[in-house]
Parts: sequence; structure tokens; C-alpha cells
Amino acid sequence: EHVAAYVMENRFGKGVSNNLITQAYFPQSLGTLLRQEVTREHPELTACGGVVAPSGEKVSTLLKAAVSRAQHTLCGEIRRRFPEKRIRGLIAENPSLRRLQKQNDARKAREQRLRTALLNAIPEHYRDLYPLARQMKRKFILHLGPTNSGKTYEGVQRLRGARRGIYLGPLRLLAAEQFETLNLDDVPCSLVTGEEQIRVPGSRVQSSTVEMADLQAHYDVAVIDECQMIEDPQRGYAWTRAILGVQAPEVHLCAAPQAKEILVRLIRSCGDSFEIKIHKRRTPLICMNRTVDLEHLQPGDALIAFSKVDVLSVAEELRQSGKEPAIIYGALPYAARRMQMEDFLAGETQYVVATDAIGMGLNLPIRRILFLDTEKFDGVERRELKPQEIQQIAGRAGRYGMYSKGFVGAVRNLGTIQEGLRAAVPQIREAVLGFSDLVLQSRFDLLEVLTEWNRMPAEEPYRKLDISRYIWAISTMRQRGFTLTKEEELRAANIPFDETDSVLEELFFSYLRCYAQGEPIQQPQLEGPDRTLPELENYCRKLDLYFSFAKTFRYPVDTEKLREARDKAAEDINEILIYRLQNNIRFCEICGKSLPLYAGGKVCDDCRRKMRK
Repeated sequence: EHVAAYVMENRFGKGVSNNLITQAYFPQSLGTLLRQEVTREHPELTACGGVVAPSGEKVSTLLKAAVSRAQHTLCGEIRRRFPEKRIRGLIAENPSLRRLQKQNDARKAREQRLRTALLNAIPEHYRDLYPLARQMKRKFILHLGPTNSGKTYEGVQRLRGARRGIYLGPLRLLAAEQFETLNLDDVPCSLVTGEEQIRVPGSRVQSSTVEMADLQAHYDVAVIDECQMIEDPQRGYAWTRAILGVQAPEVHLCAAPQAKEILVRLIRSCGDSFEIKIHKRRTPLICMNRTVDLEHLQPGDALIAFSKVDVLSVAEELRQSGKEPAIIYGALPYAARRMQMEDFLAGETQYVVATDAIGMGLNLPIRRILFLDTEKFDGVERRELKPQEIQQIAGRAGRYGMYSKGFVGAVRNLGTIQEGLRAAVPQIREAVLGFSDLVLQSRFDLLEVLTEWNRMPAEEPYRKLDISRYIWAISTMRQRGFTLTKEEELRAANIPFDETDSVLEELFFSYLRCYAQGEPIQQPQLEGPDRTLPELENYCRKLDLYFSFAKTFRYPVDTEKLREARDKAAEDINEILIYRLQNNIRFCEICGKSLPLYAGGKVCDDCRRKMRK
């Protein structure tokens, strides 16, 4: 009460409105002013700010909360006691606040001009971002069904007779699989992904990852695979873009059943026609009624874990018991993953240990899928598997043409798997929408344009792409002193690499520095023998970044040299996975739990916490 009265009489005179305080005092907030006054009157609060109160909170935290309450009380009291006209008059007499208000008005006006420019540039309906596709009469064939139902196979069959066709899939590995299959069947096909390009002379079909779709080209037939990923918050925009914009009179969409409603809604919004083909699973899928331990595995079993460390540890445990497994996980470079798959296909390994990367269309002769865990870390939190995830992975069991049945089980928590298989998967309601190249046409700063685009509400049934990575990339480029055009900034921000890896981040900016200075970039080299598995995997990621950067900024690439480097690294990784895996896994010296490959020390986090207690 003392602080409120003091501030009202001596600081503000007659006071200001809550709304104007918010605008005029940012970043110097009223709360800061109040805390300064409290600590002036009671300096002992500053001295003991770090002391922990009986509640477990620091005194400084409690003080901040108390001042926040006083701030709201004060603002309410000011608004109650003084008319807004009088408050505005006082503001107008204060030169400091008048200057801040002027700056705020200018910012608001600029934002309004920017929003108006964006609204003028972006069509009323997102479908109209692709006028070439809107000028066509397209027919969509929706192939809906669970895994192992032949929906992708039927769509790809139409590419064989096309004069010009394209396959778009979610993984480099799937694109490469279609590339190899079509070429072996005398259908000339090129491979174009973000990490690799193989141009086959005379090719009439292209196999690509969905992000590489060329919407300026015309095709007779297009096949877009795994369309249920249209709701993925990071990559879903690529499916939305391809479906709305691909130029082909015949488009095949292959998807899980839960994608039906959203796909039909998008097609109807474009004014195109469609038909639906329902595909049923070609081999029955049976859920087991008891758990399976690792001692009773059978040839053709695939064990599913949800971390790289778990995959490697279980694989080594099997190997020590005389069972040779193939190993598949998301961070495993493409060439090494291909080698592991080929060993399993050839019968040189009889078991698979994999992450959920196995669920995305990989065709392997698996008889039983066995879940090692029923929880996964999704990049934000550790959570229980969703029914659609369980069904997608479980569907890999019982490959048609090799087994008459497929089986699904678990090493533990079998009930969760059984419930997930029985559960009805809800229909997908939203498609993720990315920003278009129209952002480059605005005369405003690119960061401002992207930020304002992100603020603008999306029309149903769309949801905006998370553009935080683009904001980070462009902001960091500028902080590091790069002066690029808007087009160059956007091209650079589109280059895929793991920005949380400091080594890859520095390599990216070293390449960008070379580009800005007009210098060539060099293919990364791997020096010295006996490299560890993490070092080899990171080297492959460096090679992928090198290729992506070179293609983005039109540097020449010695494709033969690059392929040799990738193949050599893949061979070294494969050799470790087969013969030296134990040397690349470390275990806690206290409890024996596997340690993350990049962890420091010899004790796991749980044991370290217990030791501290």
C-alpha cells in the first residue's frame, strides 16, 4: 500500500491506464519501477534475495510475485480513479512518454503496411498460390490402406508407362528403393534428393523426397507417398505444397486411412476430381497374447526401440548370445543403412534391431515385430506411443509373398501394444502450410515478413509451419556479419542440417563465408584410422551438408569423389556394427546401464544424482 501510494503521488501524479503502461513503458516496465521502489525502502530485501523461504522459493522470487500483484492492483486503482481523457492528457504532457508513443505508433503503422502488402501478395485461398496447377484438370486416385496393403505398389505401377512421371516419398531410402526398382525393370529413372542426385540419361521418371518436388515441371503421372505425414509440424508443408501444386493430370496419393478427410477436402478446394481405392492388408496381422524375452527370438524377428543407444546395446547383447542382427536407426547414414538391409535380405543376418524409422515404408522380410518399449522422446517430451504409431510400425510384420501371417508382440507392456492395435485412429483435420516464395517479393525486410506471416491466422483446414528455424538461421547470419540478398538468406535457411550440432553449425557458416567472399568450398575430409561410430556418422552429415550447400549455391561437385567418401564411411560404419560394436558402447560403472555415445564420464546421470545425495 505504501509503494502504491508513493508511486501514484510522486512518480505518476495522476496515473496512466493499464493499456498505455504496457505500450509506453516497454521494456522499462511498471513492475521494474515498483521493485526499485521497494528495494529503496527496504534494502535488506536485496541482501537476502537469494535466501530460500520455507516454501522452497527464493525471497527474490516471492518479491517479484508480490510486486506483480501490486502492479495489477495499482493499474486497476488508477483506471478506477482517473478518467481516460485525463490520463491521455497527462501522457501528452510527458515528453519521454510522448516519444515512446510516437515510436510505438510508427511501429504499428509499419506492421500494418507490411500486413497489407502480404495480404495483397498472398491469394485469398492458398490453392491459388499454384496457378499452373489451377489451370489443369487433375484427377486424384487416393490409395488408402494400412501398411503391407500394396497401395504404394499400385500407384508406382502407373509410372512404368508414363512418358514423364515423378515419385515423391518421405525418405531418401524410399526414393532410392523406387529408383533402383524402376531401373531394374527397364524404366529409366533418376534420383533427386537433398543429399544426392543421380541423373540417368534418357530417364522419363524421377524419384525424389517430397521436399524436392519441382512444381514448375509437367508430368503425366505423379505418385505422392505416405500422405498422412501432411500433419507433421516440421515436414507436413511439403505434402501440402505437392498436393496443391503438382502439375499432372493423374495424381496418386498413398496414405493411411486417417488421411482420407483432409486429402478429400484439399482436392475439392482445388476443384479437381478424385476416386478412392481402399486397400486391405494382404496378410493377417495377429497380436500375441504373451510377452517375448530376448532368449526366445525367432529368425525374421524385428526388435523396436526408440533411441540409438538402446538399439546398439540390444544389438550387442544379441550378438554376444550368438544372434547376428541387422541394425537400423534414423541417424545411420543412408549407404550404411542400405548395407544392413541387404545383409538381412540376403539372410546373412536373421534379426533386426531398429528404431521406429523402420515403420516408414521399408520393405523387409519381417515375420514378427516386437516392441522393446512403449514410450518415445519426440523432441519435446517423453510420451507413450500413439495408436497410429503402433499400427504403422506393427504393419511391417508379415511381408506379403514371404509370410502367410504377421505377428506383433512386446518384450514388456504388451497391454499398451494390444490397446494401440485395437484403437480407432482419428481422422487428420489439419494440413501444415509453409510460406511461399511470395515473401521475397515484398519490399520489407525478410525477417519482418516472416514474422508477420507467422502472426497472420491460417484459414481452415491449414496450420502454419513452425518457422523458428528460419528465424534463427537468418538472425544468426546477420549477427555474424553476413550481408546477403533476401533470396540468398532464404536459400541458406532452407539448407537442412542439425543446427544443434555446433560442428555442423560452424561448417555451415564457414561455407557461407566462402560464398560471401567468392571463394570455393572444400569437401570435408576424414583423417586418421580407427574412427568411432559417432565420428563417422558426423562425417557423413558433413558430406550431406557439403552437397546441399554446393547445390543450393551452384558450386561444382565432384560426384565421384563424394560417392567414394560416402561409401568408404559407410563401409567403416558397417564394419563397426558387425565386428566392433562393443568397443563403441560404454556402460555405467555402477549400474551397468548403457551410456549415451556422446556422454562424458563413466557414470550414468541417475547414478550421479544418487551419489550427490
